[in-house]
Amino acid sequence: MTNPLAAIIGPCYTRASLARALGWTEQDVANAVEVLDLLELDTIEGKMLYPAFQVSDGRIVAGLAEVLGTLHTGTESRWTWAQWLNSTGYAEESRRPIDMLKDGELDQVLLEARHDAWSWRS
Repeated sequence: MTNPLAAIIGPCYTRASLARALGWTEQDVANAVEVLDLLELDTIEGKMLYPAFQVSDGRIVAGLAEVLGTLHTGTESRWTWAQWLNSTGYAEESRRPIDMLKDGELDQVLLEARHDAWSWRS
């Protein structure tokens, strides 16, 4: 049976493949995850995956760290963060928050992230 979240989150990198895509070392990837500059998902099999949607033109999407930090205030579930970033219906614009970030709409995404993080912790 396929994990339904996999369809929502889409393709993912491994740590090694993400490091190659970014021109980083695997330790750089681990460090970025540690400070919430990058989203890492732990599977039930214990594998670490990195959603491809957070990378654009060989770089981490601008503003992602601020959004991850905000979402973290509402829940520690990184799967929830991934779903939030890559699903329509969270932002008022009915666009995926990750696409809004790619379009430079950080302030709007942060506004929505603050609202949803607040509701998650209520």
